[in-house]
Amino acid sequence: DFVITYFGAYFALTVVANDAARSYGQANPVFTGTLSGMQNGDNIAAAYATTAATNSPIGTYAIVPSLTDPDGKLTNYTVYATNGTLTITAAALTVVADDISRSYGQPNPEFTGTLGGVQNGDHITATYSTSATTNSPAGAHAIVPNLVDPDSKLTNYTVFATNGTLTVTKVTLTVTADNKSKVYGEANPPLAASYA
Repeated sequence: DFVITYFGAYFALTVVANDAARSYGQANPVFTGTLSGMQNGDNIAAAYATTAATNSPIGTYAIVPSLTDPDGKLTNYTVYATNGTLTITAAALTVVADDISRSYGQPNPEFTGTLGGVQNGDHITATYSTSATTNSPAGAHAIVPNLVDPDSKLTNYTVFATNGTLTVTKVTLTVTADNKSKVYGEANPPLAASYA
């Protein structure tokens, strides 16, 4: 709170800025407040402003009232002004890895996904990785999203990350026994097979 005193002031004029909130990356809302104590229908009006812009980081910022007095009547008042508070909250950032599959023994395909909610053109991108290798067994393996944030903007976001699934499928292994022959009464010849 602060007091603006004009010499010769007689009446108390009170202006109070209301608190407001918005998400990171969004435009400021229309600020409002209360102006009371005017006498004789004096043409005095209040406006409210803040230094916060769309790319200001999360936190609190003052909403400062100011008065316009086109008829020069403020000299008749003692002005009591109270700042409001603009609270900038974290924006929601979602990253979802796509599901994909491959056969056992094959290299991993290129992983993809969806990144949503980036504000202000922040240079945040996503990559996707898995611990599965060519010799990982058949089954389900997690595809994990990773965020790249060269400008350290992630502190302005609440991140919701969803893993994808890499499904490693079985391959068909065909075993064919070789044909053999022998004379009755003799030992079996070496037996062999081919694999594909």
